[in-house]
Amino acid sequence: MNAETCLKKLQYVGVLAFATVDEKGNPQVRNISAIHYEPDAMYFFTARGKDFCQELLADGRVQVLGYTKYKEMIRLSAKAVPVKANEQKHWIDTIFF
Repeated sequence: MNAETCLKKLQYVGVLAFATVDEKGNPQVRNISAIHYEPDAMYFFTARGKDFCQELLADGRVQVLGYTKYKEMIRLSAKAVPVKANEQKHWIDTIFF
């Protein structure tokens, strides 16, 4: 399954599990629900002070797992990159409103 299909199918999931690796190399999984989908990207929100944010900024590698209402497991590995400072308000507004 290609990335575009994965992103479309993940929209059927309310909460996604995001896996990162902490500074000691230990896997860490969090559930994220503040998400917005574009055809070629996924935007999600996490607070800057959280360990999750620090792990993403340090490495960026993430694996996302969701289970759709159609009983499909979708797993996507990607590199998370921070949104440019001048675009952050736009994406926060898009995610939450």
